[in-house]
Amino acid sequence: MADVIMPMRKDSIALVVRGKKSPSDEPSVLDQHADCILDDGSPLGFYGTGNNNSGNGIGLRMDGVVWDYSILRTTRIFYVDFDSAVAAGAISTTLFVTVTTAQARAFRSSWMTMQSSPGSFNIIGDNCSTHASKAFMDAGVLPGGIPGLDTPDNLYKQLVATLPGKTMPISGYIGFLPQPGGGFKIKYRAYTMAPSVAVTADRSSWS
Repeated sequence: MADVIMPMRKDSIALVVRGKKSPSDEPSVLDQHADCILDDGSPLGFYGTGNNNSGNGIGLRMDGVVWDYSILRTTRIFYVDFDSAVAAGAISTTLFVTVTTAQARAFRSSWMTMQSSPGSFNIIGDNCSTHASKAFMDAGVLPGGIPGLDTPDNLYKQLVATLPGKTMPISGYIGFLPQPGGGFKIKYRAYTMAPSVAVTADRSSWS
């Protein structure tokens, strides 16, 4: 299938579930990660970094950090660079969510607040999907937290169930193209699940 390049719609924000190969795929807990996309196409997400505290090795008591495009280019290039995603077999499902201008602005504001004061990261209950969920709640897109375990896929399912007719998924390889006037266009290549699929989310650092 041909590659597609598209601008981010100003009435849209998005959740990216890394390692989810199709809208119906349910990746294992450690094979998924949540990133988000702002209304100008900017990718960003919440990650955990080691700080020499006990428990860091299993994703507990870590420092939280928001990684944007510039940082992801060096830490997870296959999350933002299209050719690298294809080479690594890094497949994601992106769920675009139709919102109001005020909701898109509040979603961005929530992420900017997290970026300046990220707090801690814990793999259970305070992880990448917990913080993505907070941004959707701060924007008034979701009425409450993730049902069940805080996982990217459960957040995905919550958005679909809560917002009928306001979500659109695409699955495949995704990258982000910086634009001269600011923001990003999105490049993707659709993917259809097959039994022999390869690499999904990279677990070399907690996410």
